[in-house]
Amino acid sequence: MFDGTRIKRRLREITQAWFWEDVFDAVSDYIRSRSVWVAMGNAGTFLSALAGLAYFWSRPFSFAGYAVIQLACLACQAIALIPVAWPGVAATQRDAGDFSDLHQTLTVATVCGSWVFGAYPGAALLVFFDVDVNSPPWGAVFFSATALTIACVASLITATAVSDKVSKHHGEVSGLPSVSDRVDDGDSAVADTGGFDSD
Repeated sequence: MFDGTRIKRRLREITQAWFWEDVFDAVSDYIRSRSVWVAMGNAGTFLSALAGLAYFWSRPFSFAGYAVIQLACLACQAIALIPVAWPGVAATQRDAGDFSDLHQTLTVATVCGSWVFGAYPGAALLVFFDVDVNSPPWGAVFFSATALTIACVASLITATAVSDKVSKHHGEVSGLPSVSDRVDDGDSAVADTGGFDSD
């Protein structure tokens, strides 16, 4: 009885205009935020690798075709790096760190998820069905996974090199002391207190 009442109440909420206005506002805020670029970039990287898999599945390998897939993956990862390199004029040091953490999380999830749930099961199925290792499907699985991995690793390395500088810059702009400054101030305060007590 309580479940039926709860379901009716939920259906009544869904039919109200304010419910969809709240949903629209939440979706609009997310789309306008810079976080969506990280999600779009990693989704594009996965789709580019998937397109390479479909393209090479029934075709012999070519370096020109692989270069196109690799460049597409790198371009998508460049999109994912936008919030890390340019978090916005009004961004704080914490915002810059949040974008960096989000990029790292989604990029690692993309590359690990693609291998764990895509490349390894695909290779296992090819072995199970006794597909010739010199046939196009093997090359399709290997080279699409390789293109995705190289792009993600390059993106992670670039983000690591850029995020520290960006975070430090926004910390200076906002006027907040960095972590190292706060540690140094704490150490000097302890030293001064100890010297005063000894006197």
